[in-house]
Amino acid sequence: MKKSKQAEASESEDGVDMISKMPDHVLQLILSRLQGTEEVVRTSILSTRWRHLWIPIPCVDIDDFRGMNLLQRFDKTKFREFVFWVLANKSVDLDSFRLSYVFYYNKSTLGQWIHIAVMKNVKKLDLVLSPRSKSEVVKVPHCLVTCSSLEELRLSLSGCHLSVPNITTGFSALKVLVLKKVDLFDDFSVKYFFESCPLLEELWLIDCFIHELYTLRISCPNLKSLTIVNKAGVSYEVFKKNKGMFDTLKISCPKLVSLMLSGYVAGEFIFETSMPSLKEVFIHPEELTEDERPLVDGFVGISHVELLCITLYCVSMCYFPPNDVPVSLPNLKTLEITTGAFAMNDLIPFLICFPHLETLRLFITQVDQLEDWKLDDIASMRILTRHLKLVEFLGFDGDDRKLAIARAIMEHGDALEEMVFLWQQDAKHHEKSMEAMKEMSNFHKASSTVKLTTVLQPAHPRFKL
Repeated sequence: MKKSKQAEASESEDGVDMISKMPDHVLQLILSRLQGTEEVVRTSILSTRWRHLWIPIPCVDIDDFRGMNLLQRFDKTKFREFVFWVLANKSVDLDSFRLSYVFYYNKSTLGQWIHIAVMKNVKKLDLVLSPRSKSEVVKVPHCLVTCSSLEELRLSLSGCHLSVPNITTGFSALKVLVLKKVDLFDDFSVKYFFESCPLLEELWLIDCFIHELYTLRISCPNLKSLTIVNKAGVSYEVFKKNKGMFDTLKISCPKLVSLMLSGYVAGEFIFETSMPSLKEVFIHPEELTEDERPLVDGFVGISHVELLCITLYCVSMCYFPPNDVPVSLPNLKTLEITTGAFAMNDLIPFLICFPHLETLRLFITQVDQLEDWKLDDIASMRILTRHLKLVEFLGFDGDDRKLAIARAIMEHGDALEEMVFLWQQDAKHHEKSMEAMKEMSNFHKASSTVKLTTVLQPAHPRFKL
């Protein structure tokens, strides 16, 4: 059977394929793009040339679930031998080591693997573990705490306890710490963990459980990004019963640039120090209690922020009029408001806090509450629109009550340059977008140059691990 011209073109005269003739560093770059070390190792069967190409690649990514598919459901012993074999054959220091150890978890074996990674000066360590019992304590090995090369640590523990050795100094080079579904058991261990990371710049706490800890204080002198998200899919009552959240979150991070607090995080947020570097703030707490105290102390501590994403519920809980005077945010350029069951008059007292607001994003989740929006308050609408250049409606669906809000903003927006309608549902966008645009084109506009734009943009997650 004759070879095709394409097949002939891919081979040289001696029958060696053109890919294998590429330099080693090019082939290793190709291998590094494959999904997982299991797949990379399989390339060694292609030819003797490929047999050792994977060894100098400074990354290891092993997933026991993925491995079960690719290596024909090897058993616990084979999986353990495979991991040891891969680590033993690596001839270079490790830039990263990712291990998903869900089905075959054994803490003794895990400790040995971590020790080998430390000996190879690992820079990034990502562990996804699932011990058989939720009461099991996952102990961080002493060698990992003192590892001078470790810059990034990611731990996902399926809700199990985490224990860190009590030593004077540790995690001396750690800059990124991500904890997901980790049980933070007591005040001392949490406080010690953070304080043992002097260079920490990025901290993520995702669906972490809190026990015997009523106040969490995060004090990191070099922290630039803080993300706390607790959306484990249970009710507030369940969280309180199991102490899954803390009463008060205190933040003292003078170099903080970005802050995200979302879900069942705390009943109260306190910014203990001024944070002049803070530019982006995202606060989306779940509706918690009937407690008569503010969630946030009137924006104190975040007065330098340029981008603020907040729920109208949180705005209504920031202070108690008429006694409290809200803090001005003179640098705020972009405001994103998510509103459900709260009225426009909750926002009006805060409009004077944003004297230079240029971009407003509105995400309205419950249209049945829009009758409460005070669209006929001309003075308030002028405060809102005096510097606005861009208005975006997120999750737009063509509802008449949302169109009424758009109309009110256009009627008073002297500086308005563009209004964008972001549709999430393809069917509604196809059915209603042209009709809505036609209706809005007939609205009176304070700015003669305003541009109306409609875009289909599916919802995307706020954060990605």
